Amino acid sequence: MKFRIPIALVGLLALPWPAAAQLKLPSLLADHMVLQQGKPLTIWGWNTPGNPVNIRFAARDYKTITNAKGEWQCELPSMKAGAAGDMVIASKEQTQTIHDILIGEVWVCSGQSNMKWLMSQLPEDMKTEPANCRNNAIRYLTVKKEFDKVQRTDAVLLNGWRPIDSNTLGDCSSVAYYFARKLYERLKVPIGLLVTSWGGTPAQAWADTASIRSFPNYYATYRKDILPLDFQSLQEQVRKNDELYKREEAATSIAMREYISEGYDDARWADFQVPKFWEDQGYPDIDGVGALRFRFTLTEADLRGKAILYMPAIDDVDSTWINGKFVGTGRVWNEPRRYEIPASVLKAGTNTIALWKLDTGGAGGLFNEPNGLCLQLGEKKVSLSGPAKFKLLATVKPLSGNVVYSALQNQPSVLFNAMIHPLLKYSIRGAIWYQGESNVDRYVEYRKLFPAMIESWRKNWKQGDFPFLFAQLASFNPGGVEPAISAWAGLREAQSMTLRLPNTGMAVTTDVGDLKDIHPRQKRPVGERLALNAFRLAYGFKSEVYSGPVYASTEKKEGKLLLRFTSTGNGLMIKGDKLEGFAIAGADKKFVPADAVIRGDLVQVSSSLVKDPVYVRYAWANAPLAANLFNNAGLPAVPFRTDKD
Repeated sequence: MKFRIPIALVGLLALPWPAAAQLKLPSLLADHMVLQQGKPLTIWGWNTPGNPVNIRFAARDYKTITNAKGEWQCELPSMKAGAAGDMVIASKEQTQTIHDILIGEVWVCSGQSNMKWLMSQLPEDMKTEPANCRNNAIRYLTVKKEFDKVQRTDAVLLNGWRPIDSNTLGDCSSVAYYFARKLYERLKVPIGLLVTSWGGTPAQAWADTASIRSFPNYYATYRKDILPLDFQSLQEQVRKNDELYKREEAATSIAMREYISEGYDDARWADFQVPKFWEDQGYPDIDGVGALRFRFTLTEADLRGKAILYMPAIDDVDSTWINGKFVGTGRVWNEPRRYEIPASVLKAGTNTIALWKLDTGGAGGLFNEPNGLCLQLGEKKVSLSGPAKFKLLATVKPLSGNVVYSALQNQPSVLFNAMIHPLLKYSIRGAIWYQGESNVDRYVEYRKLFPAMIESWRKNWKQGDFPFLFAQLASFNPGGVEPAISAWAGLREAQSMTLRLPNTGMAVTTDVGDLKDIHPRQKRPVGERLALNAFRLAYGFKSEVYSGPVYASTEKKEGKLLLRFTSTGNGLMIKGDKLEGFAIAGADKKFVPADAVIRGDLVQVSSSLVKDPVYVRYAWANAPLAANLFNNAGLPAVPFRTDKD
């Protein structure tokens, strides 16, 4: 989810292919490619205006001619799955051959970092999977991370088409790989994956400019801050910003020598609260380096045992001192800190913690987990949450208006322009999508934004309402009292509401999340559950159980609520000893945990604290890992609430 400073802008100057004497093909049309079966196939490229282009493929010949703009394209008839050999494309000046082409099923794989997450980032999977993965029929390419203010006609690739084997597996998206493997096991046809994703990016960056017109805030940003940018001069501007930032950052190490001192007077520093992100305390859209100072008091008795400083995850890097003595550093942005404190460091009376922190993009500071910031003294725990002092030491300067260059890829439409638009002529079966984390803070807006993005893809691809399958947010970040208001639950609800669009499917992943890591390592269930949706929606397996239980209706009886579900397969089941995750409330909407039991094909919920129950919620939390209602196919129930706003 994080971005380096400076962000690589290589490729921003890439322009559409100019008309030239040389025959040119788009990057997608290359050796080992997989073409979509059962649909007309568009083959396209660039050449001298008026120049004829001949194509020979699968023992048939096709002809077209380059238009006045230097563009040519030819539509080939649909073909059956299997090996198709080579394609020869010739003009007067040149002949190009694309080798080893397969016909099969092509899927676009997009979203943010959980879609990008590579097989090589799953150490346990990589212990066993490479020995079994060799499959020439599963192939993938990866679109390079690029953004643009105009719609590009050719994609910049990180890597071209690759058949899966032990050497290439590690560079493939893990969700995409497990999705493709499940498809191949059942369909026995070649599978092609167009992987185009970028960590930490919001849905509006992947929507076209026509669709964001319905969202005035994004459209205004696009027109005001993005369109005026001179992308040809960005490199020089970025270089100057980098030099300035490096000078400021270098100066911080000298300044920190003074700031870590016990006696340093920080009265003029800004007031702050720990643990919280600095974006939540008056420093929005700031990337760079800052210093924190906060104090705590100990007694002589506190000094007798072993001392450990616990801090929640610090986004991204910290170096920490107590009373001027260095105690530890951490470099993993979502990993809690644990520093053992030597006996000589602490003292009776007032102690001072000084913390140097670096934020390279996105949110910055200490994760808001009050119980995670404390000093453990033997059996005693001293909370360190509370007031602090803060000083901003070095910042990355914006490129234009409010746009920070480390977040330029998050701006409206820029990823659609560079990473989706160049794919639109390529015939596909459908798309899988894993995203939403970066829109959690605007989950109500996502109810309209996400469907608008899907519809923009379908309209631009001109292949009808192709299947669009997405992963619902996994469990993460258990902060807050549950059941309670939860932005993560709200975003999941927005995702569920998107199922109103035709030919959409959702994989529930609340059971395979990670409380402390926004990147859960269980990617295989996600890919396979998306494949179950594909079997039902794309391939017509009507008896396929592709979803966990879906709430349908409520009946009140004798002070209890009886809940009915669809998608129950061969019945409801509990994973564990007791059904968890339900909460109920009366008309006052004051929710309390509910006693829940399965009664045949119903779930009965009640509570001695709610005599006249009206509303019910299930898995309504940031991280509802305890929620354990499944169907007999092993698929988790979809989170829901009946108290609609």
